[in-house]
Amino acid sequence: MKNLRLKAVALVLFVTAGLASCSNDDETAIVTKQTLVTEVTGPTIAKVNEEITLEVTYAVESNCDVFNNYVEKTAENTTTIAVETRLEGTACEKTPATKKATYKFKAVKEGTHILNFKKSETEFVTQTIVVSVAS
Repeated sequence: MKNLRLKAVALVLFVTAGLASCSNDDETAIVTKQTLVTEVTGPTIAKVNEEITLEVTYAVESNCDVFNNYVEKTAENTTTIAVETRLEGTACEKTPATKKATYKFKAVKEGTHILNFKKSETEFVTQTIVVSVAS
């Protein structure tokens, strides 16, 4: 009898956990898109393992477009970077504007590092950073 009662309790807990973890269909999906960079400013020299901050200016289509993250692809010492935005809010005005976000860069080896921020599908705003060994 105790064994049957234990199994029944376990079954109730299992079903309750399964129902509690179901997703809510009322949640809206986050829509992201890549946005084009217009300007990058910041240091052009750094030491190995030193983090530097660049300021990235990017174009948005409405006041509801906000920074989401950076999409990066690295080959050797060259990194191609795209700004990804997401739509936030409901009272959106389709007024083009520019916004700014910071980009953190830290190299683990010395040399010349090329950061290509997407300006269009074929053009980039290039930031060259010369990294030297800390003395």
